[in-house]
Formats: sequence, C-alpha cells, structure tokens
Amino acid sequence: MLTFARICYLHGLLCFCLCIPEAAAVMQGQFLENAPVVQLVFEHRDWHEFRQEWRVSHSECSAVIVGNKPLTLLTAAHCLRDVGKDAASGLPSVKIAQTAQQHLLQAKLQYAVFPEFDKVRGNLIDDLAVLVFDLQLGDDQALAPVLLDTPSDNITICGYGYGSADSLPHTLRCGQRHLYGGAENFNRFLPVDYESQDPLFYARYRTQFESKTSAVSSLEALWALNRLDDVGEYDVHLPMPTLGDSGGPWLHALQDGHYAVIGVTSFVESFYGSSPQWAFFRQSSAPLQDFVYAAYGIRLDSMRARKLFNAARMKGADIRVVRQSWLKREGAF
Repeated sequence: MLTFARICYLHGLLCFCLCIPEAAAVMQGQFLENAPVVQLVFEHRDWHEFRQEWRVSHSECSAVIVGNKPLTLLTAAHCLRDVGKDAASGLPSVKIAQTAQQHLLQAKLQYAVFPEFDKVRGNLIDDLAVLVFDLQLGDDQALAPVLLDTPSDNITICGYGYGSADSLPHTLRCGQRHLYGGAENFNRFLPVDYESQDPLFYARYRTQFESKTSAVSSLEALWALNRLDDVGEYDVHLPMPTLGDSGGPWLHALQDGHYAVIGVTSFVESFYGSSPQWAFFRQSSAPLQDFVYAAYGIRLDSMRARKLFNAARMKGADIRVVRQSWLKREGAF
C-alpha cells in the first residue's frame, strides 16, 4: 500500500521518511514574461522544540498572484508545515524572495488562511493556502484570476523549483503540458505497452499510483499531468514540477492574452527504482529522483476551494475570478 512517504511534496522539507525528489526546475521550461508568480521562503520553527534529528532552517515554494488590492497569493498549504511565527506579529514567517516585479519584495504578510498540516495529510484536496500582504497595487499589476470555466486541454505550469542540475540563483520557469483529470487510469501515465516489458515493475507502480486514494477523498478535485510524449513514450526531458514548485500555478490562456489559474502544484509520484527493460532509464543520465511520472495540482473550482476563498475574503483577501465569456476580472464567486 502507498504510504504518505510515497507522496512527494515539492517545497523543500523531508517527506515523512523519504527525501523529496529533485529535478531540473520545470524541466525544459522557459521564462514567461510577466508571469504572475513569486517565490516564497518560509522560516521554520526551532527544531529542538520537536526533538527532531535533522534541521532545515527554511524552505521554498512558489505562489501565484490572484489579487492586487491588497496583494493576495495562493500557494500550497503544506508549504506552511512547521513554519515559524514572527515574534512581533505572531504571523507565519514568510517572505517574497524572488519575483520579476521588484516592488513586491518589500511586502509584509498581513494574514494567512490555510488548514493545519494534519488536515492536509488526511486529505490532500485541502492543500491550499491564501496569503495576504500589505501592498495595495495598481491595476497594471500582473495577476491570474481563478478560472470558473473548464480549461483548455493544454496549460502552462510555472514555478521556482530547482534540482541537482540547477545552480543558484533560482529562476522562474514555465512549460506547456497536456492536462488530465485526477481520476485518470494508470495507463494514462504509463501505457500498458510497458507492462509486457517488465510486468512486476509495472504492477509495483500501478499499486502505488492507485493507493493514493487513501490520502485523497476525491480524485475529481485534482488536476494531473503525465510525462508522455506525442507517441505515448515516457520522456524524462518533458516539463514537470519538481522541488520548490509547490504552490506554483497551472495557467490557462485567456482570449484577451492574459492568464487565469486553474490549480496549484501539490505533489508528484516518482519511480523509486529502475527497470533495465524500460529504455528511458538507460537513455537518460538524470538521477533516479528526476523520474517523476505523475504530477498533481489542486483544483480551484471545487466547493472546498471556494469555501477557503470565501473565508479569506471575509478577512479582506482580494481573490479575482474570471469566466471566458466575461473577458474581464471579477471579485467574487
């Protein structure tokens, strides 16, 4: 059976008992001008408080701008696991560390709305957080409203992730991928042709894939990506989320040339062993942890997400939404 250790969060903490996989950030991704994405840094609580055997002073995630009055970000709730508290305000210790818009670096957190990690661990569809900062920005601020329509089949994923092949400083990368629903069968992510080449290896990962239902109450609340090329072959060089990409947006291109956000990166499923019968393991020199075969985003059009957004709005969050037919941004569901 799948344990939580098999579900890899992508923000920089240990994933229960396994290390989070690293890979090239949104591998093969490209810079997207004016993308409404920032990198967040979370300072952690003192490790001695929990008598842990390891210490990670901070972690990094990505986030998407969904409002400007005040500046409002969406990210993954698991990014706030073990986050410290600011001594003066009592708020989570988080700051904007990377952005194409330098005026955002001075923003201070005003409040945060997110479920505790125990709730997220029990049901991954709750892996959403709203962060509101003290900046009031102009209407020219690049942002991505939440899309209320069905998105196109091809979307853009973005994030400040990094991995073994990357060097500092981290940079934003984006890549285009085909979108699937979270309830897709395993053969959408690894075709049955691979089963005949190594049946035991295939069965192992099909079991892992199917067992994630123990951590997700509704697969319909997820978006998904695979790593198959146009002819259905697994390709390690295709863009996929990686370490540091949690909370990064899954973007749909609007008719007016702007973007709307349909989900945020939450977790991936990776191979933890290789098969000599599967050629792609031999054809790539990438480390094994780079071999992600499924990535998941939390849908933003679900009732669970809307409930969180409404709670945040009651505190003053600016979460814009859009429908294709409107061709303009609105402020409420």
